[in-house]
Amino acid sequence: MKLNDLLGFRSVVIQAHDNPDADAIASGYGLWLYFRLKGKKVRLIYGGSRPIQKSNLVLMVEKLQIPIEHAEALHDEPDLLLTVDCQYGERNVQKFNGKTIAVIDHHVASADKLPPLSEVRSTYGACSTIIWDLLKEEGYDPAENEELATALYYGLFMDTGKLQEIHHPKDKDMRDALEVRLNRAILTILQNSNLSEEELKIAGKAMADIDYHKSGHYALAMAQRCDPNILGVISDALIEVEGVGTCISFCVLDDGIKLSVRSCEKETRADELSAFVTAGIGSGGGHVRKSGGFIVKALLDEEYKKRYGVSCDNDWNLATQRILSARLDEYFADQDFFYAGSDDVPDLTREPIYEKRRLPQGYVKATDMYPAGTYVSVRMLEGDIPFVVKEDTYFIIGIKGEVYKNDEAYFLAHNDAYQDPYKIVGEYAPTVHLAVNATEFRDQAEAKTLSLQDFAKTCVPKSSSRIHAKQLTKRTKVFVPWSDSYMLGKPGDFLAARKENPKDIYIVAKDIMEMSYQMV
Repeated sequence: MKLNDLLGFRSVVIQAHDNPDADAIASGYGLWLYFRLKGKKVRLIYGGSRPIQKSNLVLMVEKLQIPIEHAEALHDEPDLLLTVDCQYGERNVQKFNGKTIAVIDHHVASADKLPPLSEVRSTYGACSTIIWDLLKEEGYDPAENEELATALYYGLFMDTGKLQEIHHPKDKDMRDALEVRLNRAILTILQNSNLSEEELKIAGKAMADIDYHKSGHYALAMAQRCDPNILGVISDALIEVEGVGTCISFCVLDDGIKLSVRSCEKETRADELSAFVTAGIGSGGGHVRKSGGFIVKALLDEEYKKRYGVSCDNDWNLATQRILSARLDEYFADQDFFYAGSDDVPDLTREPIYEKRRLPQGYVKATDMYPAGTYVSVRMLEGDIPFVVKEDTYFIIGIKGEVYKNDEAYFLAHNDAYQDPYKIVGEYAPTVHLAVNATEFRDQAEAKTLSLQDFAKTCVPKSSSRIHAKQLTKRTKVFVPWSDSYMLGKPGDFLAARKENPKDIYIVAKDIMEMSYQMV
């Protein structure tokens, strides 16, 4: 759905969920500005039993002059009722009538419950990012409005644990675009008005009652109902406790269960762990050391029935704790570790040989984008990966938009390079960012972020590109010398090694293997 799909309605009511948070308020504000600019009769409202009371939200509305109203009823039915950061009919969304219903949200949704006019992106960290992206598609840049830039940035800040749980590249793009255009003074006031005395007590109680599992070096903390931002406070404190290598804090909200995940162990990425414990029942992701997640209540209950044979009977705290404990035990008990290039890697030379199909891929010579010696970060769906540009550095763009780094000798030995432009496919076209200021670009803000799409040319793998590979039956982590982290393989993915270098092992995802390779 595009925002211009909604311009056929004369009167518009934008509705946030009851007891709205910073993300809902910011998202609604962005939509209100858009519809007002288009000459529509528009209101921004929320229902529920009481008006906004949290100090940081009261200040947000006041300082940024956001025209949000607490409504007990709608006397005039609008042509369009648009719910934002929530979905029509949910328990925490007071039911108002509208001639047409639309939804914009970032929470997991049931497709059969969504109206035809809907835009739900459940992999995004905040609804604010969706609004930012939709506005930019309409030619309206939120960065040009200081109040809106501040609101959207703060919405993302609060919904991603102070930006520590961001995982989608669009969230990172909005963060980078807005952080130099917002009102820093107002943002500082809001950031220092988050924690109330009551919330401090909630954090203290959760930390006092942690469930510590010595064998797995992990801790679980159950918090009373609170602002999800408080979970980050709890997790940040727990991960500093001796003997705790990973931890998860959680609280039950009306629309589901929010998680905050931390790790200080090289062998466990927080983003990977949060994705594992929420698989099939929600979503999770973020940074290597700090991430977050969300669990859908209905899916949690289904999982509980499968494991224990009974419904959780709305005891969401107990159900969450039992399911998380079980999944954490499974996570730490069933995984392999290998270090590429070492003498201890598995011998794949007796495994089947696969040849790379001659499918067009993309390539970019890095010095066409930045001078040699520049420290850059490639942003893609899988995360941000830092590189130092060298004279012979090439970026290779895979068939699903994934990015690899090769040196020139290896690239030319295994690929036929052409000058034809290459069209990147996938959900997100990778971009390259300056990790530190380069002298050549210090005063050229527009040059700091470049899209690989603008430089990509076509290459085709040579038929001589062959690997040994075997399919994985358990979760496998391969530590590679060119990264501080590990490559993750799941059951069904492949452990591979180039035929000419059997110790140089790596992971190939199952879908990429099936599309890119054929058995010899």
